[in-house]
Amino acid sequence: MPGAFFGLDIANTALSAAQVLMDVAGQNIANDATPGYSRQVADPATTTPYAQPDMGGTYTPQLGTGVDISNVRRVRASYLDGLFRTTQSDVGLYNTRQGYLTAAQSVLNEPGQNGLSAAMNRFFSDFQTLSQNPQSSAARTVVQQDGEALTAQIQQIYQGLQSVGVQAQTQATQDVAVANSDLQQLANLNSSIASAQALGQQPNDLLDQRDNLLNSLSKLIPISVTQTVTLPGGAPAPQGVYTANAITQVNVTIQDSSGNAVTLLSGQTAGSLTLTPSATPGAPQFTLTATPAAGTTYTGNGNIAPTGGTIGAAYQFVNTDLNPGASGPPPSLMYQFNQAITSLASAVNAQQQAGYQDATGTWAAGPPFFTAQNPGGVSPAPAISVSNIQVNPQIQTNANYIAASAPPGAAGDGSNATAIANIAQQPNGPLSQYASFVSNMGSQVDLAQNLGSTAQSLLNQVTSQQSQVSGVSINEEMSNLVQAQAMYTAASKVAQIMDSSLQSLISAVQP
Repeated sequence: MPGAFFGLDIANTALSAAQVLMDVAGQNIANDATPGYSRQVADPATTTPYAQPDMGGTYTPQLGTGVDISNVRRVRASYLDGLFRTTQSDVGLYNTRQGYLTAAQSVLNEPGQNGLSAAMNRFFSDFQTLSQNPQSSAARTVVQQDGEALTAQIQQIYQGLQSVGVQAQTQATQDVAVANSDLQQLANLNSSIASAQALGQQPNDLLDQRDNLLNSLSKLIPISVTQTVTLPGGAPAPQGVYTANAITQVNVTIQDSSGNAVTLLSGQTAGSLTLTPSATPGAPQFTLTATPAAGTTYTGNGNIAPTGGTIGAAYQFVNTDLNPGASGPPPSLMYQFNQAITSLASAVNAQQQAGYQDATGTWAAGPPFFTAQNPGGVSPAPAISVSNIQVNPQIQTNANYIAASAPPGAAGDGSNATAIANIAQQPNGPLSQYASFVSNMGSQVDLAQNLGSTAQSLLNQVTSQQSQVSGVSINEEMSNLVQAQAMYTAASKVAQIMDSSLQSLISAVQP
């Protein structure tokens, strides 16, 4: 049978519960502007009822014993968290890619008088002028000088694009270091969360920190996040079973270049990412390798080709866009640039070698106008490319090697110079190919900008939905605070009445 203090005990549970409710509301209000904070909710629940036996020994009815706070939980929507991380990875990819492509586009200086298109037009125009006076040493010198300026500008553009690639690779290296730091912190947080949950605690602030780290990691590289639940002692919990003292840990996986899942974080064990620059001459390249978390099963090769995040943007720009060997489809930007320049060299050289040079006054096939720089002196000489094109040293030394006439090389014949000038008008000639390269780069910039804007818009929507679920509403919390205060006042009144009744009882039994 309940004692005389039964009512006071009930009032006491109500006072304690009301105090927790007010504390939780106050915590939410205090963290209204805290980034990454998840609104917390206290869940009141009735305490174990008291079954009072009647005269026959049957325990009916049951009497309530008060109220308790069963849990103080975060308000989260896991599907929104997953969508946020996926979308943020896209935002990191497209916005970063747009930055790299915009920087590369600025190297071209197109359109404008200082662009390579203008330099190529000047070069062919010089041959047109030479064709009108093929015996003019001054006209030949102008062709020679503008040709050297053209090749210098080609290499300057190539080096400028390479410089943007180096910047992207440097940023990717820094991002990999941040990713590895995030993974280690996640492993440490998993350990701290597991320890707290094993003691029956609800580590909401640690869970918020973990979610923030997962969001940070998803901006760098596409990740897949799962969670495992274990019981104290390390035994896995049954599928879908979450006990009050279950230990929840997050696992993080990515995909290697073959689509195999690589576990970078398994509970309290973290793997790592390693970025290795290539030693191969030419376009800067790097390899990104994933070392799985210890104890996990993995049968892939470890090399990954990230398709999202800031690291993925650098990977695509450096290893694809700046790769002159990536013929596609679609062909890479550097491949298109290189094709335009090799087309220029091939067309001019073919016509130059069909022409007449008048260094001695007799007819002979002209030497190639463009050659590849060959500082090492290896044989055969390397193929002409955007990285090594130059005006033939013979022509640099003597402009008379520029062929203006066609066979049999009659005096005053400028037909070969005219033929070289006409290369500028070829439908699929070097100028047309270069214009296509410039246009494609502009299209890539626009595409990255549009996709980035779309992804950012979606991210804003997801963030807004997260805020509606997990964000703090001052009006709502003030209402909860007033409600908890009213509960506290009512419980105090119950305690006061119970105390008054006890005082009356005590007074009545005193002699």
